[in-house]
Amino acid sequence: MSAPKSRSAAVLDRETIRVRARAGGRWLFGDRYGLVLWLALLFTLGATWRIGVFITDTYATANTLVALSQGSLAVTEIRYSLTLGSQPGLHRVDGLLYGRNYGQLAVAVPFVWLLEGGSVVVDARLLLAGLWSGLGLLLVDQTSRLPAFDRDRTLTVGSLAVAVLFVGTLLTATDLPRDQLVLAAYQLSTLVAAATAGLVCYRLFTLLHGRRVGLAGGVALGLATPVGFWATLPKRHTFVAMLALATVYAFSVSRHRADGRAALRARAGAYALAGFVTWTHAFEAFFLVATLGVVDVLTARSNSPRQLLVVGLALLAASTPMLATNYAISGNPAEPPRLLPNVGGGEVEFVPDNSSGADGGSDAAGEDSGGPANDGETEGGPPLLAPVLGATAAALSKFDTISRFTVGAVVEGTRVLDDPDRLTAIFVRSGNIQSLNYRVNDFETIELALLEAMPLLGALVAFPVLLLGRARRLVADARAATGVHPGSVSHRRLSPARQTDLLVGALAVVMTVIYLSRLPLHSMLTVRYLHPVVPLAVYGVVRLPAVRDAATRTPRWLAGSYLCSVALGLLVVLGGILTLDLAVGEAVQYHALANLVTATLAGSAVVGRTVVPDRVSARVTAVGLGLPAGFTTAYVLLAALVYFRYGTYAFDLVRVLAGSLPSL
Repeated sequence: MSAPKSRSAAVLDRETIRVRARAGGRWLFGDRYGLVLWLALLFTLGATWRIGVFITDTYATANTLVALSQGSLAVTEIRYSLTLGSQPGLHRVDGLLYGRNYGQLAVAVPFVWLLEGGSVVVDARLLLAGLWSGLGLLLVDQTSRLPAFDRDRTLTVGSLAVAVLFVGTLLTATDLPRDQLVLAAYQLSTLVAAATAGLVCYRLFTLLHGRRVGLAGGVALGLATPVGFWATLPKRHTFVAMLALATVYAFSVSRHRADGRAALRARAGAYALAGFVTWTHAFEAFFLVATLGVVDVLTARSNSPRQLLVVGLALLAASTPMLATNYAISGNPAEPPRLLPNVGGGEVEFVPDNSSGADGGSDAAGEDSGGPANDGETEGGPPLLAPVLGATAAALSKFDTISRFTVGAVVEGTRVLDDPDRLTAIFVRSGNIQSLNYRVNDFETIELALLEAMPLLGALVAFPVLLLGRARRLVADARAATGVHPGSVSHRRLSPARQTDLLVGALAVVMTVIYLSRLPLHSMLTVRYLHPVVPLAVYGVVRLPAVRDAATRTPRWLAGSYLCSVALGLLVVLGGILTLDLAVGEAVQYHALANLVTATLAGSAVVGRTVVPDRVSARVTAVGLGLPAGFTTAYVLLAALVYFRYGTYAFDLVRVLAGSLPSL
């Protein structure tokens, strides 16, 4: 009698696992469309993946990842680069070398274990090919389950295409040294972060406006913005941008949830996501958390002690890894590695200047940097309390330094607002900027202004027009209905969408201003210091009614114009390269000018649809938006295949195909 019971128990266990897996999938991806989008972004952005070092900062963080994957915070092996001078971002404490961005690197550690473990059984190059092909098969399977697709036909055609790619990669495969797998895992983690940013964008816009708008927003962020450019370049910017967008999403969920506990969980989740940024870049996290806190407290339905305690504990828990890492390295939980003496070459980061020694900073402290043991003020205290008091005093000293620095960043940034030429170079037109040192880039003008890198921003020119019209209507309606000026309405009564708008707007302004004093700068490529603002800018574009109208009413026109624009962008730029014999900088600037044209067309279409909707159809708006999106994707492809050639392609079939393209 025991056999039937065990069989039924096994069936029950399998069913329980299946139910829980589905619940977990819904929690992560929202629905099957979200999963398909995430898989598609991974597969597409990974196709042009190059394993190598594009920016020298990667040497230090990649070597730190080697150590971290082996259980050490200190760098114990210089696997990438032969000299310390070529590794900006390494710091020395008590004779040991440490890196930075530990939060981002901690996320990459499982990818290291995955690739290194798999390479024990399978050749490294074949392992990558198998993972890419397996991802493609999973994408085909999940896509075939969507209502709009014929399952059998999609499975047959899709599986055949993936098989061709896999066989082609096998036939062209070259050797990939096993010691490159840590760097590959590092890049794979940022690729996942980029795809996840697109997924979060989808879920946010689906929450606000429905699935069609969500899909349009997710695809736009992943393929038509600098997020696609930086997807496999292992810098912190994509990781921070993803967490900033996830913070906005959690905040918006907390405002949409009617259930008090669900709303509180989402509210605490927003603080946890923002707090986790501290482990990667405390400077950006400070402004992210501060801005979230101000907007959240001002607009929350309740700020009871219990709710504030919950969100405070969530923030503390998310910040604990950063505090513990800082203490383990410097002996001071408030002193991140970025404040320690730099042993690499050149200026690598936006950090306080401790040269004056006013605060006993790390530059003046030498080998004993940041430790509490040399704090003479605690020698007279009780022996058991001396370490605690010393650490507290050191932490307060660093907090004072950091607070003065953050205020200074805001002040200096606001001063740049009075310099129109500088703002133009940052946001509108790059070209040959006199203040930049082009020798670092071999005298090539490869830097793009924000609008050149993301011409979809041209649609935001309609925002002032829309805002002015709404303000007039609100004033008229409010006075006619109540005789009360709309400015007297409490901000707590704003709709969830409007509260989300407020947070996004505040974050966009703050995260831009704090870096203005450092821009423009060489090796910015797409103004990467402003990368966390990119998802917020996409939010602003999609929130325009004319844009949402095009996504919901004419999705085929939007998708068709985008695909045609990708092809057009490739043909136009490649034609220019072949006929004009352009160098890399000239080709990038040629593309920049084309992007500015498409930005102008997008702005004109959206403004026209906003002001005179009877004369400008949704189809015209869809075409106007598809053009800049497609040209941006063309730039991302050309950057990976033509403009910037370094390292080796992860998939050799792509290497062979890229070899047929013109070389600059």
